[in-house]
Amino acid sequence: MQTIERETGTLQGVSVKANDLLDLLTGAAIAAHPKSDLESLNGVRLEIKGGKLVAFATDRYRLLVGELESEGGLTDSLIPLSDIKRITAALKALDKADLSREVVSLIRAGDILTVAIKGSTLSVNIPEGQTPPPYEHLFTGEPAAISEIQLNADYLAAFAKVPSSGGGQLFTFTGQDMVRGMVRVKPIRVKINHDTINWRGLLMPMRTP
Repeated sequence: MQTIERETGTLQGVSVKANDLLDLLTGAAIAAHPKSDLESLNGVRLEIKGGKLVAFATDRYRLLVGELESEGGLTDSLIPLSDIKRITAALKALDKADLSREVVSLIRAGDILTVAIKGSTLSVNIPEGQTPPPYEHLFTGEPAAISEIQLNADYLAAFAKVPSSGGGQLFTFTGQDMVRGMVRVKPIRVKINHDTINWRGLLMPMRTP
């Protein structure tokens, strides 16, 4: 669905297969900050970039980016985690056949995002003034050997919950440095296989003396 200009403002829209949208939102939400005390991180960001629908979320310790081939137009839209749960619940309520064939429309007008799922709609208020943190630079760096590392096992296990096509996750270590006398291991890159979604993740190690 292409961007439509109207006298009342600009409508932005994109259409996505129901099963792809469910996987995209479910996976990204795993890395979202779970509480509303950090509003800018308490949700999943959606936008169209380079012909792809990009979902992004982070709680500062984990980060997930999912990219899905899609046409249309959608500027950066933060969908609160509570609304993500409403949308995914509606998608999960579809039977298996509908989930694989239905197309979901996402239409944004001003600060309202309307999600149309098989004849029903959900409205989401997009918070204003919440800019996304930069993250692309964190995916740079060459692989490097690491002698030991300390991780939060709960955060590590969470990546297993990201919808995938199987085959496990690929973890890439990119080295370490010293910060104020502390050894700091750089973010670990995570690659997760999926038939239609390009998943990229980051996991921050725990600091050790």
